[in-house]
Amino acid sequence: MLIGQDVFNKTITIEPQMYTQNYEHFKRLVLDSPDSEAEYIDGFDFEWGYSYTLSVKVKDIGQLSDGTRYDYALLSVKSKVKVPDSVTFMMSVDPLRYYDKIQDDDHANYTLNQLCDSVYLYMNQVEIEVPDDLQESFQKKINNEVDFRGSFKFVTGRRIRLVRLR
Repeated sequence: MLIGQDVFNKTITIEPQMYTQNYEHFKRLVLDSPDSEAEYIDGFDFEWGYSYTLSVKVKDIGQLSDGTRYDYALLSVKSKVKVPDSVTFMMSVDPLRYYDKIQDDDHANYTLNQLCDSVYLYMNQVEIEVPDDLQESFQKKINNEVDFRGSFKFVTGRRIRLVRLR
């Protein structure tokens, strides 16, 4: 262990959804933990629609340039609870991964990949199901490359359904 590097165990909670974070030069989906700074946990396999209580090892790595201060590693899953189907949550969706639009035809700049008429893969991590009555508004946001907030419900596995645009 390096001098000044503290390691300790902690119990934390993880919300049933991730959120879009504006990182240094791009956007990404990260874990949502109300009682820690955990955005990623080594060894943890997150599933949409489940709330977790985890035992983690926390290593203080000092303040990095991106604001990161701690590394997290999973020790054990204390609880994993499926949230009720009635639960809705807010999430921002940004069609562009980078702050400045890349001028070539590289699709790496786009966060949404259309899988079928009404389903989009967002950030290669979650499928967004868009109902017919929201398709036109959703497409307009994507075509204008504008980020937006929406209300969502959990469907199954890594699929969520858009229920309202903000």
